[in-house]
This record gives sequence, structure tokens and C-alpha cells, in this order.
Amino acid sequence: KNRYKFPQQSPLKYLANTSLKVDIVVCVHNALDDVKLCLDSVEKNTFRQYNLVIINDGSNQATTQYLRQFAEQRQHCVLIENSAAQGYTKAANQGLQASQGDYVVLLNSDTIVSRLWLERLLECAESESNIGIVGPLSNAASWQSVPELFDEQGGWAINSLPEGCSIDDWAEIVNLVSQKLFPRVPFINGFCFLIKRSLIEKIGYLDEVSFPKGYGEENDYCLRAANAGFELAIADHAYVYHAKSKSYGHQQRKLLAQAGGKALQSKHGKGLVNSLIKDMRNNSNLLSISRAIKLYLENNSDSVSSLLTFNILFLLPVRAGGGGVHSVIQEVVGMRNMGV
Repeated sequence: KNRYKFPQQSPLKYLANTSLKVDIVVCVHNALDDVKLCLDSVEKNTFRQYNLVIINDGSNQATTQYLRQFAEQRQHCVLIENSAAQGYTKAANQGLQASQGDYVVLLNSDTIVSRLWLERLLECAESESNIGIVGPLSNAASWQSVPELFDEQGGWAINSLPEGCSIDDWAEIVNLVSQKLFPRVPFINGFCFLIKRSLIEKIGYLDEVSFPKGYGEENDYCLRAANAGFELAIADHAYVYHAKSKSYGHQQRKLLAQAGGKALQSKHGKGLVNSLIKDMRNNSNLLSISRAIKLYLENNSDSVSSLLTFNILFLLPVRAGGGGVHSVIQEVVGMRNMGV
């Protein structure tokens, strides 16, 4: 018997404000296998209209050919190409500058999005007018990682999915457990970074000078957003899988992260940055989210995937397709898109 009571949630929430225009920006530098998984998941699991902006930042021939073919076949996709790699921050700014939507998502090319990921991010963003940046939970996204934040060595955890559990299954567990606290935090991980247009109009773009290769540019942007009066929130009912970049090796990522941290402290002050990191570590809402997910797993460890997987068979009293059959199919597709 579960000790944790799940809140009642209506699938109709995902129909709210479908008039919002959203752009998704994906910066690519090689790692073609990850790129394919990312773009495929966006197409499969995004149920509202969106525009896709891909920045090919000096990728190899195989990746470049794939991206060109992908963009040519899709009217809602724009491909911007750099003949030589400019670095993540400049590439991301190219995408932001090409974007015109009410919201824009900077999405790493090593991610796999789950069903209704974008709808859930928007639900959080639209819950309060002063929210400027939103991010989801993940398996590997620093403070947004669940169920574990740190590994046994004290580094950031890279959480494996439970046995027999797909990314969509795990995302549904996160959604079921969530109380939609939408925790306010000082930093949002840049792997999946939803930005409100009014914030961009007020503070501009990412700092290419201080953070040319990335690693720190999103934290700087978060601090600038807070200084401009905006709040940052985690959509604790949304989940995006993060495979961790193959564009850089582990050692290179470590060096870039260290350089980015020093640049952030130099720009905003070591005392402020360390104080905000302490706030993140002690955030009671983040801790309660992790505890709730761990508790759910403990109570349902034998049958996590079976709790989420079921089939519905529709038997219709007709021999061939017709108006009634089409109506049922349309209703079923609509319900599936709403998460039913």
C-alpha cells in the first residue's frame, strides 16, 4: 500500500493556451547518433506546434549531410550552418536571434525528450507571469537530477533508468509523483532551457565573451534574469533524458566547467555564487521531490513498468471505415496526446 498519495491531475491542462508560439533551438557539433535520437524524440513526443532551429556548428560531413536532408524535408525547420565551429554560446545565440516565438527552448543535442515535455514546461512557465526561465527534471542535470543528485564519489550523479522502464515510463512516474511545486531556484541547467520572449527582450542574449565555449553561460544568464526581476522555476512534473555530450570528452568537459565556474565568480562575485549554490543544495522542495520519487520506487520496485503499461482495445460494430470510425480514431489520438 502506497504511503505517498498522488494528486489528481487532469489531462485537459495540456490544452491551455495553444496559441503560444514556441521555437526549439538545437545546437549540433558532431555526435550524429545522439543528434538522431534527440530530433526523433522531439518529433515523436511534441504534440503542439513548434518551429525547429538547428545550428550546425562546424560538424563533420556525415552529420552535415544528415542535418541538411532533415531540414529540407520539414517546413517548420530552419538550418543555420557554420563552416567552422564557433563554440556553444555563439551557436546558441544564433538560434536565439533567429527565434521569434513567445518562448524559445535551448535543447542540447544529447537529450531525449519524453511525451508532453514541452507542454509541461509551458504549464510551469505560464503559471506565473514573472517566471522567465524553466527547466525539467532529468537523469543527469546537476541540481535537477532525480532520484540522486550525487554519485558515490561526490560528483554529479548520472542516474540509470530502473530495469524495464523506458524514458516515457520514467517521465510518467515523475509526473504521477509531482505535486507541481514548480520550485524557484537561482540556477537552471542549460541542457533544456526554456526562455520567455520578454526576458530576452529585456536582458539580451548569452555572454559570448566571458563564456565562449559554454559551461557557465546559462548560470550567468540566470543571474542576469534574476537581477532583471524574473524568477526561475523547475517544472517538477517534466522529464528530459540527458545522455551527456559526446561533442567533448570527459576531461575536456571537466576543464571547461572549471573555467566556466571561475568566469562566473569573476563576473558576479565568488561570495554571491557560493551563497546561491548553498541555497540550491538546501532547497527543501528539490529535496522533497527526490524523496517522493525514491519512496515511489521503494513501494513499486517489483512492477514499475507494469503499473504504467496497459492497452485498450476498441471494438466497433462496422465492417469498413467510415465517418464514425474516423471520429473514434480522432478522439483516441486526441486523448493520447493529452496524456490519457
